[in-house]
Amino acid sequence: MSSSKRPAILMGILLCLLLAYHFSPLLQQLNGPPVAKIEPPLPGKTSFSNLAVHQNAAGRWIADFDYFYTGEPRFALPRVEIDTDADAASENRVDMPMSSSLGTYITKPLQRGAHHVSVEIRYPGAEQTTRHVAVTLKNLATSKPQLGGDLVTMQRIDKVIEWPDWQTWSRDEEMARNTPEQNLRAAVKLIDSENEQQMAAAKNVLEKLLSQNPQLDDAYVELARIAMKSNWGSEGLHQAEGLLASARQIRPDSVNARILLGYVYAHENRFAQAQELFAAVAASNPPNLWLWSNWGEMLAMQRNYDQATAKYREALAHPVTHDPYDRARVFAYRRLLQILRQKKDLDGMEALYKQQLVDYGPGACFSTDYARFMLQVRGNTQSAIDLARGALNKECEDSPSREVLGLAEYVKWANETGPERAESLNQARIYLPAGPRPLFLLASSERTSPTIKQLLAAGELIDQKDNSNQTALAYALEADDLAAARRLLTLHAHPDTPVGYQNVPLALVPVIQANIEAIRLMREFGVDYSKLRYRGATALDFAKQSGNHALMDAVGRSETTL
Repeated sequence: MSSSKRPAILMGILLCLLLAYHFSPLLQQLNGPPVAKIEPPLPGKTSFSNLAVHQNAAGRWIADFDYFYTGEPRFALPRVEIDTDADAASENRVDMPMSSSLGTYITKPLQRGAHHVSVEIRYPGAEQTTRHVAVTLKNLATSKPQLGGDLVTMQRIDKVIEWPDWQTWSRDEEMARNTPEQNLRAAVKLIDSENEQQMAAAKNVLEKLLSQNPQLDDAYVELARIAMKSNWGSEGLHQAEGLLASARQIRPDSVNARILLGYVYAHENRFAQAQELFAAVAASNPPNLWLWSNWGEMLAMQRNYDQATAKYREALAHPVTHDPYDRARVFAYRRLLQILRQKKDLDGMEALYKQQLVDYGPGACFSTDYARFMLQVRGNTQSAIDLARGALNKECEDSPSREVLGLAEYVKWANETGPERAESLNQARIYLPAGPRPLFLLASSERTSPTIKQLLAAGELIDQKDNSNQTALAYALEADDLAAARRLLTLHAHPDTPVGYQNVPLALVPVIQANIEAIRLMREFGVDYSKLRYRGATALDFAKQSGNHALMDAVGRSETTL
């Protein structure tokens, strides 16, 4: 080799070394890390042992077991499996893998040697019974991929698990995620719904809370509320009193327990004890507004309406709290309106409705009651329409608002003479299609009943029936609204019309209901009960079945039959 070529060769070698040094990290990334040396299997046999299943404090099912892993098979899939009722009935061999696909994969890789594992068992997706639990290990490098691999080892035990329905499981899962305080608030909300199923769910939550913490006194208070709401009467009140005694044993100064106990005493006619409790709690001015509302109810039960009014107004003097206690303000509004209605204090009622509107806004559910008042008592049709529309599509029952809006539009139509008349009738038909019930509702107020004449002139029939085979007069008698019944009879509603699925003559309905005042009303409008028959029996025969002498006299029993 000539000396002239040597520098070029040396320069080439040097360049290659520099390139190799520069790109070595990239080459390492492309080639990956060095392959680890495969260790030989440990002596012994891969196996599971000591499988046990228990339910933890949160209600979740946990499988605990030990395992020994030799390192073989390398591609192993451990899994906790449960069976269904059908699986359990078809399996006889304890060394046979269960046919159910229900189970929980163990995501943590197996470690060589002896170890202990705890795994939560996955919910099977529906209400059913598990009778066996197994932990299995399958080889993924298998000739049976359709079965999830060849079974390497397993341990199975008998274990009965009664899985709940999906709703219960979801609620329990949510409860496990929440704090005790959050779960208690959720139970309160369920109770306040006044729904039977919701209260049963709340009871389940409260019982679980107490199993976790028996010293949670507020849970006993809420259970007392459930006892009364779900079993109203002397028995439910007695149960509530016992639960409240438990709460006070844990915390003697519990304000909520004492307020609710005062309510229990009041409904057991133990007014002096209730008064003493309420007065003692009031000294601390607690945030629980039920103190004032329950106190007001106790006074109203004793016909001390002026004192009751003062307590209700004390509840309303507190600002809106936006918490469960605010239901006490709503209760105070309702009870106070009843007292004012009994006193025929219409100005006081209207002022209270306006105050409620300020508190909760013009679109609140309470707007419907105000709208009905403005329509049926004040005769202010447009205000009723505006208020009823404001309550539509809110987070409250929609039908009452639609009903009042429909009635108001009928009244507006009856009093209109201009081009808006037809539009009002169209709106009325949207929200309250004409029929027996709308006729009854219109008849229930002197302010709205004149509209019925216009509807009759437009083609509606006073004795028309709905799908329940009821007339407007039938609805009035069912509601014991004798003023409405009188107005309908004056408009020539027929008291002998057969109604209901059994086609009972209308005039017989008050006899069956033992409504003597309604019977007198029927006789005033010409009903002759001596001639009234139904399926071969007279009205007197029906009255005799009751054994009510006043009822027999009302239908026209003569003195000679005594």
